Amino acid sequence: MSKILNILAALTVAASPLMIASAHAADPVVENRAKISKANKVKNAELSAARKTRNEARATAKKELAAAKAENAVKAKAAAAEGKDALVVKRELDSQSTAAYKDKVKAANDQYKEVESRVKAEAEAKKDKANAVIAKEVKKANEGQKN
Repeated sequence: MSKILNILAALTVAASPLMIASAHAADPVVENRAKISKANKVKNAELSAARKTRNEARATAKKELAAAKAENAVKAKAAAAEGKDALVVKRELDSQSTAAYKDKVKAANDQYKEVESRVKAEAEAKKDKANAVIAKEVKKANEGQKN
């Protein structure tokens, strides 16, 4: 008899999470909290991907700047052979390369900010909608308790 009770107790313990999950699945508050959590996860994933893209673009631009500056040094030496002031030539070429680098970094940052604002707005809209449903359900539950 005790073996049967132990088996039934074990089955009850094993099945209790499933019963709780099925009870919560019908609960609108729990359902909408899950939607909020999912919206946050989606937002974080998209921001992480956008951040990674931005950082890759910045790194690429930095490598290109280093290569351009090395090339500028070679061009300055060639200009010195032609009788021009190598320092002035290198400074002008470096300023052009730096301006191009700054433009690329600014473009990457602008693209990230655009994605960030879009993703955050979408997540906030989903959260607001879910919170409105939760508030409605809580209000309904409170009114039900008063009566």
